[in-house]
Amino acid sequence: MNKKRLISIAGGLWCIIGFFLVVRGMRLYQLAEMEQHATVIAITISGVIAGLIGLVKGKFVLSKTATRNKNRIYNLDDPVSIQDLFSKPLYFLIPIMMGFGVLLRSYNEYLGGYIVVAAIYCGIGMALIVSSRVYWFSKSEIQEPEQS
Repeated sequence: MNKKRLISIAGGLWCIIGFFLVVRGMRLYQLAEMEQHATVIAITISGVIAGLIGLVKGKFVLSKTATRNKNRIYNLDDPVSIQDLFSKPLYFLIPIMMGFGVLLRSYNEYLGGYIVVAAIYCGIGMALIVSSRVYWFSKSEIQEPEQS
């Protein structure tokens, strides 16, 4: 597999996971309304704030992470394989983040209900979607490998 394809797969994965989290967050907003009687105004305010925070986090925080990962892939020796998609520490962090998501949903009452958990999901999802653009559009930040 070539590096360009691996970079595209990484960006696509970030975007798909972000979309999945936003959809999951929307379902949690529905649960907040049906089960916890959250008002439409509260859900709207929470969604707008989550979206804005996600946009800012995606642009200024996760974009840096995506750039580092893209540079890491670009600087790998050929041929690359699918397990080179992310750095090794991230493969340990992913199940931890998934477990944290399960805990958030399970103990949502202690955090302010589904409305808060939905905002977290939507914010992180939006940040992933926004930062995935780095994998496709940011050419100037790539560091060329040194030729010997």
